[in-house]
Amino acid sequence: MATAKSAPRAAKSATEAFEQVTSASTEAVRENIDRSIAALSEAQAFGKQNFEAWMASAAAAQKGFETISARTVAFQKDAMEKHVAAAKALMTSKSVQEFVEKQNDYAKRTFEAYVAEVTSVSDLVQGVAKDTFAPINDRVNAAAQLIQAGAAR
Repeated sequence: MATAKSAPRAAKSATEAFEQVTSASTEAVRENIDRSIAALSEAQAFGKQNFEAWMASAAAAQKGFETISARTVAFQKDAMEKHVAAAKALMTSKSVQEFVEKQNDYAKRTFEAYVAEVTSVSDLVQGVAKDTFAPINDRVNAAAQLIQAGAAR
């Protein structure tokens, strides 16, 4: 008789233990799924921010190249106009001495204008590079922080 009374208790005890294990396993699976979904959402947001940074970088590069191109065309147009004016002035020279003086003056002005333009365009290119790489640099820093945060976990 003792076994007949203890069998239902044993079955009840086994059922309770099974339910506890099942409940704990279910909870662990839910937690892992929730963490996975959160990590996937975070990775998706990070990827979107990376894409936006690349687009901002491309837009900055395009704007910079347009500015450099316009600047170069304007300089070339101005230089051509000055060249034509200098050629006309040289043709009106009344002596070889006057011709040489005009030619030297034109050469000096042209060289100074060229050096000034190269310096200015160099500064412009430096600014364009800085503006172009700023969004990418920000994303690299964000990735480094994410890696450091992951290593700290």
